[in-house]
Amino acid sequence: MLYRWLTTGRSRQLARFELSLEAARNPELATELHRAGRGSRDLAAGILAALGAARPAESAELLVAWADGLLYDRLAGALARTRPAPDPAELTAVARRMIDAALA
Repeated sequence: MLYRWLTTGRSRQLARFELSLEAARNPELATELHRAGRGSRDLAAGILAALGAARPAESAELLVAWADGLLYDRLAGALARTRPAPDPAELTAVARRMIDAALA
């Protein structure tokens, strides 16, 4: 999923970040953005609970924040233009470490 969002889904993720910034200034947009964000966290919490996380909701908050941070860094961060294309194996290894941390 991260690989797709960093490659073929790049434009959609950039638009999502732009919408997030606009929603911080425009309360009318914030409500819908909050609903969507809550949905992704609830989904992550359900998956983490099924995998045995002791505090799935708290862990989901951190996991989604990590994924957003990684996406932002790779798509729009200060070094985004100088980084090589994402490597699926590297992303998988990093994601597994983050999920392991969320389950700990």
